[in-house]
Amino acid sequence: MKRHGMSHTAYCVLLLVAFVLVISLRCSLRHSALGVQSLLAAAAPHNAENDTGLVELAAVDPAATAVIQAAEKLLEGNLSRSPKVHRDVALRGLRDWLGRQRFDPGVMSELVDLIKRPIDRYGGREVDSPKKYASCAVVGNSGILLASEHGDLIDGHELVVRINNAPAGDAQYARHVGAKTGLAFVNSNVLGRWCAAGRASCYCRAYGDAVPVLTYMCSGAHFVEHAACSASSVSSSPSSGAAAPAPVIVTDPRLDALCARIVKYYSLRRFARETGRPAEEWGREHQEGMFHYSSGMQAVVAAAGVCDRVSVFGFGKDAAARHHYHTLQKGELDLHDYEAEYEFYRDLVARPEEIPFLRDSGFRLPPVVFYR
Repeated sequence: MKRHGMSHTAYCVLLLVAFVLVISLRCSLRHSALGVQSLLAAAAPHNAENDTGLVELAAVDPAATAVIQAAEKLLEGNLSRSPKVHRDVALRGLRDWLGRQRFDPGVMSELVDLIKRPIDRYGGREVDSPKKYASCAVVGNSGILLASEHGDLIDGHELVVRINNAPAGDAQYARHVGAKTGLAFVNSNVLGRWCAAGRASCYCRAYGDAVPVLTYMCSGAHFVEHAACSASSVSSSPSSGAAAPAPVIVTDPRLDALCARIVKYYSLRRFARETGRPAEEWGREHQEGMFHYSSGMQAVVAAAGVCDRVSVFGFGKDAAARHHYHTLQKGELDLHDYEAEYEFYRDLVARPEEIPFLRDSGFRLPPVVFYR
């Protein structure tokens, strides 16, 4: 009887320990999936009364207007800044890009054709009716990535998207950011640094020739760098026998316009809420002609259009962390309103049906999870 009593006590203790471990594990997983507190705090209440005015103001984009006007002048001048070897390709790209400038949230339903189909075609896969990627990881560049070891989790996704050629896969960062890259998302300013006119060579493919590049055009002038990037590879010799490099895809201008309106809406809403001033005064606090969304924001929206499930890593801030995990930069760019973008991410996770410009598009957003 004595030995039986001891066994029963031990059994009860084991059950208690197991219960505590299960609760702790669930809390840990929940914390990991929810991510940065400042990023995923309770969303601001939706005020339908003020919404219409904010939507109308968000539709005005002086920055985009200036970019288009500058691009039209470049086209009139036959893009003379381009070296002859790339001029025809650059002119075709610029002309097509200008011809598609308009706002149409329905572009979300076309992103599989616009982004995934060229990638599938390059990989020799069936492209008659391409399916979405089952799962995608969008890896941002925030310094908070160094506080966690999500490398294996990131690499477990079907498609891994990295932003602006941030390093991955080496001994220093692999356990934090992973090693796999399926798509490089870069803004054209990055191409401008890697493939500036006059440079002896251009190699913009930080992850290798086989990784496709998706480029957002900040300026029509960057079609020169885009043409150079498209032609670049590790081995530029035609006789080398090397496979053709992966495609360099330009984001559809309709996607650019959609992202611009979404971020400006959330920035206007945040301004009015926090200052108590009319949203019409927003432009006095921001460089309206320069204001824009971040590369990371557009990468997330693009992923939402081509993936059945989206996981996001490295978005958010921490007082002790650098702005980028791979640089010493501490400050943020003034032309972005990161806090407004965080509010958009909260709605993307918790109530996607409330997101302006998307809610009437007919497109159903996939589940999105943010990880710290």
